[in-house]
Amino acid sequence: MNFDFDKFRLRRFVERLEALGEVDIHDEPISLGELAARVEAAPKAALFRRVGPEDFEIAAGIANSRRRLAAAFGVEEAQLLPEYLRRLQQPQDIVEIPSGDAPVHQRVVTGDAVDLACLPFYLQHELDGAPYISAAIDYTVDPATGKPNVGCRRLMLKGRRELRSNLTQPSDLQRIYKASIERKERLPVSFVIGSHPCDFLGATSKAPIDEFRLVAAIRGAPLPMVRGVTNGVPVPADAELVIEGYFDERGYAEIEGPYGELYGLYGPMHPDPIFHATAITMRRDVLHKTLLHGERHPASRGG
Repeated sequence: MNFDFDKFRLRRFVERLEALGEVDIHDEPISLGELAARVEAAPKAALFRRVGPEDFEIAAGIANSRRRLAAAFGVEEAQLLPEYLRRLQQPQDIVEIPSGDAPVHQRVVTGDAVDLACLPFYLQHELDGAPYISAAIDYTVDPATGKPNVGCRRLMLKGRRELRSNLTQPSDLQRIYKASIERKERLPVSFVIGSHPCDFLGATSKAPIDEFRLVAAIRGAPLPMVRGVTNGVPVPADAELVIEGYFDERGYAEIEGPYGELYGLYGPMHPDPIFHATAITMRRDVLHKTLLHGERHPASRGG
């Protein structure tokens, strides 16, 4: 099967929003420390072309309105919900793509060369526990059942090859990880950063089907997937960037947080496991993605 690997690419979607007048382009250099304030003040979606000394390209706010979501589905706003429900009823195939053909494997970094600090982690709120990436989608396969799982995570930076993510709140990933702890096994997981809005809806939707196929269904098209170069976990081959690795078998070993939350407070600190990054893969012209969780200045810490 031949794929247009740009059809569901984040960069192409941002170009579509620009044509609709739904995105502002910022060519001036800004620091990562300024990014949260600029995202919060943006009246539309935003594309920042020169962030930090690395000149990261970062898209923000791309699905923050019904009009932008409707654009992701290629329909008018009034047809958004009917189209979403229609797609849930239309199964789509998963197609495995060789690594050499996958755009997300155009650049591959493994082993000691992996350095998470080279990615755009940043503070969104002044009392966040550490810089983090806010718009990751996690992909894994339950080792006990072989069932695919997809969800959404924030990734808090710990070191060059370690991060933490919230597996305290109830979720399928939490359940899968706790079972791995009981077996004293590592849990391979890959985080996709930079994906089409339909993929986020797939990651937060529920339906009685394989969750990789759920992402495909909400795209309304077959989903090209490529296996991780170090952990074998399948991810969309047309993604912008992937962090591969595993949650270790020690369990809930460190305290994470706090994070500023959507409800205007800081959430409580909580124990979480450590994720060890074994590879970073990306497109040559990678476009990073971010979303702002609530206001930059939450009123107080949560209890």
